[in-house]
Amino acid sequence: MTEIAGLINVASLSNHELFTEVIAAISRCFKSRNKKERPKNWMSIAVQIALSTAEGQAVGYTSSADWVEQFRVLSRNDTGSGSKDVKFAEALNMLNAKECYMKRLNNVLDLHSSLPDNNNNLTVRQAAGLIRGSVLLSKEDNDNDDAVKNIQISVIKLLVRTMPRLGTTNPNDIFLAVQLPLLQSLDRTAFTNGGIAFPSKKVMEEFDYLLDLDFDCDTDSIAQVGEKRKRNSDDRTAQHSKYTLLLEAAHLARKGAVRAQHGAVIFCPAPDGAMQVLGRGWNHDYLMDRAKTNKNKVVLHSECHAIADAIKNHGEDDCFNVLFPKATIFIAELESDFAYETCHPCPKCDPLLRAVGIISVFYTTPDGCLTQMELSTPTCELLGNENCSLPLKAACDEQGITCKRLDAAMKEAAEKAKEYWM
Repeated sequence: MTEIAGLINVASLSNHELFTEVIAAISRCFKSRNKKERPKNWMSIAVQIALSTAEGQAVGYTSSADWVEQFRVLSRNDTGSGSKDVKFAEALNMLNAKECYMKRLNNVLDLHSSLPDNNNNLTVRQAAGLIRGSVLLSKEDNDNDDAVKNIQISVIKLLVRTMPRLGTTNPNDIFLAVQLPLLQSLDRTAFTNGGIAFPSKKVMEEFDYLLDLDFDCDTDSIAQVGEKRKRNSDDRTAQHSKYTLLLEAAHLARKGAVRAQHGAVIFCPAPDGAMQVLGRGWNHDYLMDRAKTNKNKVVLHSECHAIADAIKNHGEDDCFNVLFPKATIFIAELESDFAYETCHPCPKCDPLLRAVGIISVFYTTPDGCLTQMELSTPTCELLGNENCSLPLKAACDEQGITCKRLDAAMKEAAEKAKEYWM
């Protein structure tokens, strides 16, 4: 399976990403302290290897080890004057992008079809990566080519094979495996022709509704965090489901400018049976006053950000006394722009959620499932814990609000620390 894994990785990348990955792998093969061992024309040789990889050379051009070995072979055979000096950008422009993407995808499909049935199952993430590759291909298709549509159908079939429920009872679970913008870029016929089956008209209508979601245009449900929202607004609606909540959390995660792209949505059932969204958040940096905190910035995690947003929207007392104890939080972590990663609450967010009374959690996983977990007993005493109080205080400051419970807990913790050291 190592060979097909390499082919899948190559097929899921854009030409620019692939060039960057090939050159970075070759650059790493040199000892960092001895740059003199690099041939003067090493970049030209690396670009040649990147060109061959992008053009779909299936043998010897599918992994970092392959690229380094090709480099060593070409370096030994090169006299120093035979390599044409081709620049990175020039080489990219030389490529026929459509042909490159199609060749690399067909390499995967051909090899996969030749494997025995007990050895040709892909992971959900690998199948999602191939869907990404098919979308890259479709963006280069100006002729509405049937071959492009057939490739999209083929990669959907691979995903259905990996997640059999898509072809039987739960077609909407595709939204738990592949990010929405990617699915929206596919030809609509690829889903049904690829084996997605709808057990009822209601399921099909929900599928179409989810596929047409545009959070950027939904000014009520994606209002700027911190903006006042009325409790009877569209935040309370029967349209909310595990799918819409996940997709909104993923949309929020794309706002993040830090390494881990997390988004979170806190919701609870409303008296009329609908779902009420309380707060929204995403990972981001918050700049602090170093003179007061001895820190330049703090990374606000999506859970912390969503808690502060809920307090801003619904008031501290309502949140702590009524809403948080019956609330659930959805957390999504993005894997690049095509799949999802596991994101259960971290050691800082776990006690923070328990401190405010939220113990029901759903989070994404790489295998196209949502995992539910119940945190341990909630206790407001945890608000005084520095790992809880400092980020929540920063999140409240960012929102321009105060939290009496938090301030009291921080004051009590400071007094205990003072007594301890006296």
